[in-house]
Amino acid sequence: MGTSWVIRILLFLLLPFFSMQLYSQDLELYSMIGKNINTVINTYGKPVHQDRTNPQMECVFYKTKTTQKTFVANTKGVFQAEGSFCYSELSTARKTLDKIISLSIAKDFRVDTLNTDNFALYGNDTKVDLSIFDNSLSKRYEIKMKAQKSLGVK
Repeated sequence: MGTSWVIRILLFLLLPFFSMQLYSQDLELYSMIGKNINTVINTYGKPVHQDRTNPQMECVFYKTKTTQKTFVANTKGVFQAEGSFCYSELSTARKTLDKIISLSIAKDFRVDTLNTDNFALYGNDTKVDLSIFDNSLSKRYEIKMKAQKSLGVK
């Protein structure tokens, strides 16, 4: 009986740590640019769909209730990654957007503010378009991220 309580307490205390690791992993999907598709699968797990009909091109898709992610790769690695992250509150979505920008700056990305809801990030041969909007149909706030390999853009 005492052992089960210790395990429950440990799980309760460690759960936020593990969820933050997964949270951060989602926010930095642009870090997969240039990596091979197996690295994506090792990082995010088994995709809900995988398209390998063209031997020169692979696409993997991930979907949960609140996120969607797509990675497109050729023989040189992932050249495009897209993600959509849904939040029920604007404040949470804004905090997440700020976190993405902070993580990017820490990795030497340059940030161009296009307006209060749209940003362009440049660094590591990657261009990231980042936006937040109010989806009136789902009554949620969405952050959309599209990362592309872009040689020569710093």
